[in-house]
Amino acid sequence: MNFITNTINIQSIVEKNFEFLIPVYQRPYVWDDTEIKKLLEDLKHNFEVNTTEYFVGNTYAIKSNNENKPNQYEVIDGQQRFTTFWLISLCFELLNVKTKLTEYLRIEKNKDIRFDFDIRKEVYEYLKGQLDGSAHRRFENVEKLEFLKNIAAGIETIKGILNSSTASQNKINLEAFGDYIYEKVMFVFNEAPENTDLNALFVALGTSGIQLQQSDILKARLLDKIIEKDKRIIYAKIWEACENMNNYFESNVKISFPYDTSKVTEIDFKKYNAEKFNYNSDFEELNIEKAITISEIIELDTSVEIKTKNKSNSNTECRSIITFNLFLLHALRIFKKQIHSNNDIISMDSKKLLEIFDHEKQVFKNENVEVTSKNVKDFFELLWQIRYNFDKHIVKWLKDEDESTDEDEKLLLSYINTSKNNDKSYFSRSEKEFSSIQMLQSVLYFNNMPTQFWLTPFLSFLIENHTVTDVSILKELEKIDNIMIPGNKKEMTWNILNNQFLMPNFEKIASDLNISRGTSFDHYWFYKLEYLLWKNWDKNDPMFKKYRITSKNSIEHVFPQNEENKSKLLNMNYLDSFGNLALLSVSQNSSYSNQDVNKKRIDFYNKSTFDSLKLAKIYSKDSWNSEEIKHHQEEMILILNDHYNNL
Repeated sequence: MNFITNTINIQSIVEKNFEFLIPVYQRPYVWDDTEIKKLLEDLKHNFEVNTTEYFVGNTYAIKSNNENKPNQYEVIDGQQRFTTFWLISLCFELLNVKTKLTEYLRIEKNKDIRFDFDIRKEVYEYLKGQLDGSAHRRFENVEKLEFLKNIAAGIETIKGILNSSTASQNKINLEAFGDYIYEKVMFVFNEAPENTDLNALFVALGTSGIQLQQSDILKARLLDKIIEKDKRIIYAKIWEACENMNNYFESNVKISFPYDTSKVTEIDFKKYNAEKFNYNSDFEELNIEKAITISEIIELDTSVEIKTKNKSNSNTECRSIITFNLFLLHALRIFKKQIHSNNDIISMDSKKLLEIFDHEKQVFKNENVEVTSKNVKDFFELLWQIRYNFDKHIVKWLKDEDESTDEDEKLLLSYINTSKNNDKSYFSRSEKEFSSIQMLQSVLYFNNMPTQFWLTPFLSFLIENHTVTDVSILKELEKIDNIMIPGNKKEMTWNILNNQFLMPNFEKIASDLNISRGTSFDHYWFYKLEYLLWKNWDKNDPMFKKYRITSKNSIEHVFPQNEENKSKLLNMNYLDSFGNLALLSVSQNSSYSNQDVNKKRIDFYNKSTFDSLKLAKIYSKDSWNSEEIKHHQEEMILILNDHYNNL
């Protein structure tokens, strides 16, 4: 496709009466004081040396299809810069500086502001309120609002720099400085031709260095299929409530939807409820008709925190085990299953998100081979359900409250606490005690990186079963884990999802484990044994209490391989057998080196916790020889056999 490229300055934007529409796929304004200061100091320097032109880079836009606004452009790339210069213009006006730059603020003099927003009406209202003086009354505590806090901070930063510029020894003439910005700041304005295929445009820009996230582009594509604009706003907010994977869902919902906490309980988050989470009507009612302030909204809202038992400061940090792109692919698999789409197995390459959704677009079509608004809405509402269950039942990386170092993160589960005060609900998070569910999810996580295939059937199970218990959850997880023996996990989990699976043949598994493979054994079997040993371990064992299943990728020979020691092993067939091996981290393995078994045993028990429960079983023995290796191997295989036979 061919762009029409021109260099334009702010003056030409004003003279051509350009208006900018910020579309749904654009993220909030994110420039901080460092970026703003750097820009303004650079502008001041170029003003002082009278640089003839000051270029601020490429911008990309396309004419909007709004017939009532012939000069409106949808900003594809350049939102942060266009907005920053609008904020600079605003600050000149707030400081009563008579400069042409303030003409950039409005489409026409004393008319509407130059920016409109597809979904974030609070941003529009806030910017407009800055011009008519109502912002401070209607938007208190703005620093707590996700889409406004950087804008509010930016205004203060710019005013501070402009004020200091007139008070400093080398003060500048602000009127002339504003006129310089108006005339000399140049944008490379790339305009896409009319009737451009937006999907093709997004793909082109997404692969050419433009900072568009694939998920943002996908959101724009899907929302475009929802005809009613008020509904598009709602479903865009649903998407936004799901997309921040490193925050808890109830906290995301709090940011995206203002809601009355006297009417919301924890169970209301389970499914999207239009009556309780209706952004458009609630926001307009609370903020415009009743002129209620943002601080009053926040008082009605909830706070989300992690409560810890041993720390005075609440820990609100969490880190998801998957990206949002992968989350979307798992959701697409579940959606296909729900609508009984074809049995093609979906790729799980998050880097090809757009390509995969394009290939699977039939899931959003009806019998007339048309993408329907209903199917898209159903998918968005499914995202909500899955995200709720994801945060409720899936481990996240959290700082372990029982560890002494703040940097130490573990895979932990948490649950929502609900408290009531004056008929309002307050939600907080507490860590769950370590459990079989958490430990088995650790096994699944470390053996399914990065795609985490197991999540598809497990999340599907959670949303299809309205009531689940820890017993039923563990049973389902163990079933998924047992089927997902080393092999094609993408196909295995797709078959589990569609109830077309076969349980593995344990006799074959046992036969394979009895073959001496050394470091060629699949790491999965070591992980699985750690889980099964953990389930039945003495929970009062002091070294056990701090034991966690963590990432390990180095196979340790208990009876060492070096010539000096291995000659003491009577039957060399057992050196590389499963019984003589354990899985450790690289650093743990190197710490044992090629020491003899007795020295390794001493080092093992000198640690504060077990490196491996399989090793703990081995080092509990007084000697380690061919007979003990054989006996330990039989014991481990018997544990696996009992587990498979008892399900």
